[in-house]
Amino acid sequence: MTDDDYISWGKTSNSGELAAGETNPLFRLLEEEEGLDSLVDVPFGLKHLKDLHVVMRHSVAVAGERREDLTRHPLFHPAFAAFTLGFAIGLAQAHRSKHMGFRANPARLSKRQLELCDQWGAEVATYYLAAVDSDGIFGKDSDVDLYGISDRWRLLSDERRLDGFERLKEGVESGKRAAHQWFEDDTCDVPPYFLDALANFVDAHPNRGFE
Repeated sequence: MTDDDYISWGKTSNSGELAAGETNPLFRLLEEEEGLDSLVDVPFGLKHLKDLHVVMRHSVAVAGERREDLTRHPLFHPAFAAFTLGFAIGLAQAHRSKHMGFRANPARLSKRQLELCDQWGAEVATYYLAAVDSDGIFGKDSDVDLYGISDRWRLLSDERRLDGFERLKEGVESGKRAAHQWFEDDTCDVPPYFLDALANFVDAHPNRGFE
């Protein structure tokens, strides 16, 4: 399947997702926020968004049960964002690879295809983080009451606040690996990937805050 065919098919998929999920609150920002509507041009973007939402909710819930000190940590937000970005890119790579007949092996994608997947994944992750900023992961009140996650999502929009966090790239790569495994087998246990990435990020920056 050519890239053009894949993109066309992916946009058709988005139209179907919108028609089937008109009341899905996850899609609300498509009409309300300028610039976020570009997600519908990302092939299979709405499908990836829904998968990302389910996986990240589950991962955070498990992290909160096992290491509440980490979900309450001020560095939770950049670590969550890095893993989210990686997972979204990984989903795009694995899905594109599958429809190239490569059994979801991104290593066989061309440089151009990998660049497209980076762009598509970034669009999905940006939209998802905007949705989290608006509504929280489980809801703003639930985030705080259940897991101690404060409402600091808006800080992620300022790239200067992320300067000096060397482990962000590691979080992205961990998210990619988790997505590849999950795409191959959706019974794959993603929370340990997220929990390890979160713990490693916090441990690597013991004297850093995120304010």
